[in-house]
Amino acid sequence: MTPATTSRRDHRRGTLYMVLVVMIWGGFLPAGKSALAMVDPYWLTAMRFGTAALVFIGLLLVQEGRAALRTEGRLPKIALFGACGFAGFGLCVFEGLKLTRPEIGAMILALGPIQVALFQWWRTHRRPDNFTLGAIALALIGELFVITSGDFARLTGGDARGNGLVFLASLFWTAYTLGGQQFPGWSPVRYTALSCSLGWFAIVAALGVASAAGHARPPQMDEMVAVWPQLAFIIFCVSVFGILFWNLGVAKLGPLNAGLFGNFAPVITYLIAIVQGRRPDAVELAGAVIVLIALIANNRHQSAKPGRAKD
Repeated sequence: MTPATTSRRDHRRGTLYMVLVVMIWGGFLPAGKSALAMVDPYWLTAMRFGTAALVFIGLLLVQEGRAALRTEGRLPKIALFGACGFAGFGLCVFEGLKLTRPEIGAMILALGPIQVALFQWWRTHRRPDNFTLGAIALALIGELFVITSGDFARLTGGDARGNGLVFLASLFWTAYTLGGQQFPGWSPVRYTALSCSLGWFAIVAALGVASAAGHARPPQMDEMVAVWPQLAFIIFCVSVFGILFWNLGVAKLGPLNAGLFGNFAPVITYLIAIVQGRRPDAVELAGAVIVLIALIANNRHQSAKPGRAKD
């Protein structure tokens, strides 16, 4: 098989993986919003990532053996990033989702690439080029339209708290994503399995505190039965297959091209909202289009740079 044939095959497989990721991620927040009517954020997050941790540990053992379970003296660091990526992200996104709409939350989470660019600017002291800065400014303007629909009074109140928590969740996930760079030589499966497993203990600790404060309670069986399709989707499709397909897609396409696909997840979320009967107004839709154009344009700009196509 020639290198060109292998490259085309990898591209087709990577594209398929990322299409599946977009469909899964696009349905995540609507399903989460529905599940939260019966199961509180703490128990939902514990069930979600507890199951995912078991699956990923099993996958790691099969692929790399028991030696891969060692943290190599980096237990505090991997536990910290696991707490950010799974406890911080999982709890904040569900607490925020209780107070805001799924499609708006999806647009906020889509700003992850901008957060990475700003973090790299802060870390390296290298200013992004003018195109990237313009894309960041355009995306933030579009996000403002999405959140407010032209009514800036929405910047306060319940919506603002919910949107703020979802934004905090996105910061936690960005920190977790960048944390993977701190473990050179580790495979994506190893980083995911160990960080998810250790992050689950932080979730359990938060669950204990919330339960003691009366903020969380275990779901009743009839409540779980009422939302079992949503729970199954969140626990297995989003938390296991979504992450697995993402890792496979990145391996085939590279993070820049994979990120381009990820930008389309909010489109699926908006389509679900429309099917459910919600009609976003013109200002909100215009803002969503502006955000997507800015993110996609910057992604293509970055991937067009020499040597960046499969970074």
